[in-house]
Parts: sequence; structure tokens; C-alpha cells
Amino acid sequence: MADVVPIRRPLAYTSNEVLIEELRLRVLGSGQTYKVIAAKVGVSDTTIRNLCIGNTRWPRPTTLFPLLKVLGLGLQITEI
Repeated sequence: MADVVPIRRPLAYTSNEVLIEELRLRVLGSGQTYKVIAAKVGVSDTTIRNLCIGNTRWPRPTTLFPLLKVLGLGLQITEI
């Protein structure tokens, strides 16, 4: 009989700091350079670096959505 792997609960972000921290961890954990990720997203490597070092608190949607896609993530909007 195969081991049962529990399904991971979806992450819920209630503040921008938590979302930015998750993006930072994903970028750093991807094993790709800022330059490679930036080229895939269509922004400068400085933009990705600023996000990772905390200089960007509210990324523009034109940066955020492509970055989510490059990192294999999605965004779900629900009523609270």
C-alpha cells in the first residue's frame, strides 16, 4: 500500500509583507540568478533584486503576475 501524502493547505496572505517574503524565498530557492528570472518576467534584474532585499513593498501588477507565473505560482481572489 502506498504512503498517503497529505495535501498541503493553500497559503493565505493577509498582508503584503507575507506575500513579498514568500516571493523572496521562492526566487532565492529557485537556483536561478536575478538576471535569468528578470529576463523571463520581462523586467530588469534590479527590479527582482529590490524585491528580494526588501526595497520593494508593493510590486506593480505588471511585475507581480509574470513573476508568479515564472515561479509556478498563481493568485486566487476570494471574498472574506
